[in-house]
Amino acid sequence: MPLSSADLLRDIRAEFTNTYNSEAKTSPNLPLVMKLGIQSTKRTEHYGYHESTPGLERWDRGDDMPEDEIISRSFSVENYSFAKAIGWFEDDVEDMQLAGFREKARAVAHKGKILPERMFFQILTAASNAQLLQAIPNAPDGAALFAATAGGADRFGVSGGNIISGSGVASAAAVRTDFWNAIERLGAFVDTEGEPLLEDELDGEIVVVAPRSASEIFTEAFKQERTLQVATNVAGTENVGGAAVTNSIRAGNLSVRLWFSQRISDTDWSVIVNSPTVPKPVFEQIRSPMRVIEENRSNSREARRSKRQAILADMRAGYGVALPYGAIKVNN
Repeated sequence: MPLSSADLLRDIRAEFTNTYNSEAKTSPNLPLVMKLGIQSTKRTEHYGYHESTPGLERWDRGDDMPEDEIISRSFSVENYSFAKAIGWFEDDVEDMQLAGFREKARAVAHKGKILPERMFFQILTAASNAQLLQAIPNAPDGAALFAATAGGADRFGVSGGNIISGSGVASAAAVRTDFWNAIERLGAFVDTEGEPLLEDELDGEIVVVAPRSASEIFTEAFKQERTLQVATNVAGTENVGGAAVTNSIRAGNLSVRLWFSQRISDTDWSVIVNSPTVPKPVFEQIRSPMRVIEENRSNSREARRSKRQAILADMRAGYGVALPYGAIKVNN
């Protein structure tokens, strides 16, 4: 029991009670890159989609009409239980001079609000986390969220798939170069019939998810009106001049939303298309929403007989990866 410290039972002052009282909040950027709250009715949900419709072909006189087929694919996502219990000894709370413990314990339910964001970044970064997913789910094509190939072929018809080698985050110029490379790669993706997957969608909003540790460089890369262009000698070994030039991203009137997160621990970053016609790369299904139960003398035999009380919070949900042709990882 965490309340046994004698210090909490003495004449303790409460000026700093609110030290960790900031409410858990989900970033407003999360719905732009993750589909939230799909209602689930089973332990495991099965999803499906059709591959691209074949296009018309020339039909020469005397030949049979060209015939083709539409292939369908399916994948599944399992629901898991997520929970936390916070317990205490009744006498300790009664004698504790530091107020607000029960309210602090009930706030465990608010932590459920940030579970989708924690899941998004676990999947985005392919991180190991024993408290969340035991294994990172694959996309419907059998590959990881970011992969060069799927099923032994170039993913989305392009060498390198939806992962590109980056130039690092040491300069804004390097970030801009990698961003344009990512946009060009997205524009090269084709569907199962070889037709472009993304065209006008790339003129809409683009979300860049980047490490908080590089926020200054990314802000300069995307928001600064004019940038420094360095001129070198013929051998490219010495800087001989420089000029302020227009930021190519701003000049292109691209709508770029920057999302910085401390949850990214390296220098990799992602470019994700936010469009109603493009699947969000990660999604959440809810089997049972968050519920909170308090065990006390009125409803618990154990609480009456042992003075042990608790707040119990739990929910059931599943997290999966959709076909991610609207997302690219810049791998540094």
